[in-house]
Amino acid sequence: MRRLIKIMILIFIYLFTINCYASTDAFLRTNDNLRVPSDVKVDESNIADIMNTISVSSSEKVYDFANILSDSEEKKLYNSISEYTKETGYDAVILTTSSLSGYSVSDYAYNFYDYNDFLDDGVIFIIYANGNNKEIFMGNSGKTGSEIFSIYNDSMIKSTLKYLYEKSIGSGNYYNGCNDFIKIIKGFYYKNSTNYKVDEKGNIVKTIPMFEVIILSIALTFIIIILAISRYRDKKVVLIDNKKYIDNSTMSIKLNYDNLIDTVLK
Repeated sequence: MRRLIKIMILIFIYLFTINCYASTDAFLRTNDNLRVPSDVKVDESNIADIMNTISVSSSEKVYDFANILSDSEEKKLYNSISEYTKETGYDAVILTTSSLSGYSVSDYAYNFYDYNDFLDDGVIFIIYANGNNKEIFMGNSGKTGSEIFSIYNDSMIKSTLKYLYEKSIGSGNYYNGCNDFIKIIKGFYYKNSTNYKVDEKGNIVKTIPMFEVIILSIALTFIIIILAISRYRDKKVVLIDNKKYIDNSTMSIKLNYDNLIDTVLK
């Protein structure tokens, strides 16, 4: 009997723990309670967007409305995001959905972040998966002048999305894509420079700005021209020296031959 009770307790604890991460709670927005952050100004221009945006608890961080992640995967991603937020002070959100409610994937992502109570500075990664249709988007949010815009700039975002789609999301490996997203944004935070991108292997590598590329190209062209001219001059001198040598030798032989004839005749 005691053994049966222990088993039942373990099963209850297991189910309770799983449900903490498996469920994505959504709350009802009403005209009396729009459930938006206090700094959001509500007017006719955005009231429809607010009402069409799912209201969630900002503490969950992983919102798998498309049901493409397992319970254990959600938990791992949640723990990784918690570490990232603790280290950086930035928020990070992963959202999956099978419907965009008529919005573009970027607008849907920004509405979700702006109209829920996330930190001012943060990044959101959204996966839209509906059958064979897949889209991904990454956006950042922050106060005016926030460093987050230089860390997660357009070039960084573009290379990150390209890598994530080609490496995992495009083939349906959603967990790896989300996990790599967290690793990449953490890596970029510590690089803290605009001159980096994600290469085809997922490494964060330094890039050369276009201005520097142009300067280096001009300098390299100039060096090649100088070396070519220098080599041409050296070659010309050698030819002249060879010509002088040949002329002198021929003259010497001729003179010796004339002397020999003169000696014989005498």
